[in-house]
Amino acid sequence: MFKQYLALSAIAAQAATSDHWAVIVAGSNTYSNYRHQADTCHAYQVLKAQGIPEDQIIHLAYDDVANSRSNPFPGQIFNKPTAAGTPGVDVYAGCKIDYKGKDVTAKNVIAVLEGDEATAGGPVLKSNENSKVFFYFADHGAPGLVAMPTGGYLYADKFHETLKFMNANKMYKEMVVYIEACESGSMFENILEDNLNIYAVSAANASESSWGTYCSPDDKVNGKSIKSCLGDLFSVNWLEDADKANMNIETLQDQYNTVQKETTKSHVLQWGQLTFTDEPIANFESGHDASEVSDWKKIKHYGKKYIKNELLGDFMVDPETFRKNEFAVDSRDNNLHFWYNMVLNEPTTENYESLNKEIAHRMKVDKIFETAFPAHMEGIKKGDKYLPTDFECYRKMIAQYENDCEPLSDYSLKYLKAFVAECEALKVYPEFQAESLKKITAACSME
Repeated sequence: MFKQYLALSAIAAQAATSDHWAVIVAGSNTYSNYRHQADTCHAYQVLKAQGIPEDQIIHLAYDDVANSRSNPFPGQIFNKPTAAGTPGVDVYAGCKIDYKGKDVTAKNVIAVLEGDEATAGGPVLKSNENSKVFFYFADHGAPGLVAMPTGGYLYADKFHETLKFMNANKMYKEMVVYIEACESGSMFENILEDNLNIYAVSAANASESSWGTYCSPDDKVNGKSIKSCLGDLFSVNWLEDADKANMNIETLQDQYNTVQKETTKSHVLQWGQLTFTDEPIANFESGHDASEVSDWKKIKHYGKKYIKNELLGDFMVDPETFRKNEFAVDSRDNNLHFWYNMVLNEPTTENYESLNKEIAHRMKVDKIFETAFPAHMEGIKKGDKYLPTDFECYRKMIAQYENDCEPLSDYSLKYLKAFVAECEALKVYPEFQAESLKKITAACSME
């Protein structure tokens, strides 16, 4: 009993003195985007279980999924399916969310990272030059931005300014950033070249979609369909790896190698400072730096990995990896997939109308961009890379679209490459910017 008391006291003391911090963000809302809040609540559970104090994990999520009327398990969220008769792991239980609803904005994400309590109005990073900081974001994206449920977008240039501010103000010793979003590589390309001591991983390169996983028909928990994708492929892969990892041995590079191998639908990439990827993941995904591990444990750990990955890798297809990729859905098609399956499972008038509305929306968006910027359509269809450099022009294009057309959707975000291409052309002919903006208005006013 006394030994147990000492062990608990040691854990409590370690948590009290932890200099590890985390910021996690789910940047979407609505039940069709269930997976993002499932991902971030799972991340919260991992970090908390590994000893990061709750008041040093700052979580932003709209929080409209658990108690949605569409949820067959009211008040619960799951990030992995289970067979009938096997209860799922409720990642929402005890998942603390610090910023909800209208407070989940790009402005607040920046304020939290910069430690600006006056702007954020809630908990913010209070880290220092000795701290390890972990930042995880899950949502939709487009070239040079990731989306937020309210309050605009988190643009790559503003994110870069924030990271430079954190570095200049000695808010961390080392920082790790994981971003789950379409074209998430564009948040780092030409951005993390500065020596900021930040290591980043993106779910996709700068020109491709990320993917949802555990989608219908593999969306069942205890035999009951959730009716939405339970997670994102990249996110589920790093989270499930973290769940089973010996964090004192497994390194950032090990985790990257595993996740890259298991994410076959997009190109998982590394960015920034790669000099500390040999550090154990405990240094960022737990409440304390890694403790010393015997050489024998390391030999056993890497021996098992070698046998699995090198000797058996060419002859065996891991069924779990196959399953996650087999039922993956392109994030751009998530809403279409969601309403199609709603009609299959519940063929109500309301669901048919919602499916028809989604199809009509996609056709409308296709026509708007094909009308406004036909010269850019071929490159977009081929999957060419577009990296914004004139962010002020880019922001004007987006504002014009949202003012004169409609809010950008999961689907229309894929066409923002046209805005990037147009803005890059306008750098040569800036006098034509007004005409380009008028093209958007004209295309959106068509009957």
